[in-house]
Amino acid sequence: LAAQAALRTGAELSFVAAPESVSGEIQGYAEDLIVQPYAGDVLTPEQVEDLVETAERYDDVVILGPGLGTADETLEAAREFLESYTGPAVIDADALAVVPEVETDATLVCTPNRRELAGMGGPEAADLRSVADEIEAFAADLGHVVLAKGADDVITDGDRTRINRAGASGLAVGGSGDTLAGIVAALLEHAAPFDAACVGAYVNGTAGERLAERNGNGFLASELLSAIPPALWGENDE
Repeated sequence: LAAQAALRTGAELSFVAAPESVSGEIQGYAEDLIVQPYAGDVLTPEQVEDLVETAERYDDVVILGPGLGTADETLEAAREFLESYTGPAVIDADALAVVPEVETDATLVCTPNRRELAGMGGPEAADLRSVADEIEAFAADLGHVVLAKGADDVITDGDRTRINRAGASGLAVGGSGDTLAGIVAALLEHAAPFDAACVGAYVNGTAGERLAERNGNGFLASELLSAIPPALWGENDE
């Protein structure tokens, strides 16, 4: 979903690196994606050099984390990737755990939910807006933009902080974080990290609001894809 959301937001190409064992299924699921298979069933340090080379060659914005897994060798591969990669990246899901301990020249936008934020060493709270100052301080120590996902999203670069109120309760559905990561990644190609994170949160939230207005809150994350372009451009999607 992240790769497709990037395309819906204006990215020209979306590459998906995936194990050979599932690469065919991914390609069959969405023919718009370019799938780069790697050997084995999970990401390991042996694949990192080729993946960094691909990312640097195409001057890509990388999304690292969705569907990654938490095997020790996979998390080590994520660390090595970030230590070698020098471009922009959106870090989500399983890859977030390695960010606080990694020295990287990459430009990162981290998109944790409440649980993942606490796991990274950030504040733990049911209402993220109530700890916005603490999240800002955490982002300053981390040295990266943080887009903390909740009922109200908190976006901060450690100096500036914004609250995104756009959204619907249906966005709690699994996969909506992936669409957010894809939107931010596509925007990151043309915008500064803080701006890309702020706009990405608003677009994903607005897409959810529009679906909820039409269909209630029982929508699927995959349905967000068609709602992204009109939310981004302020157009009527009916």
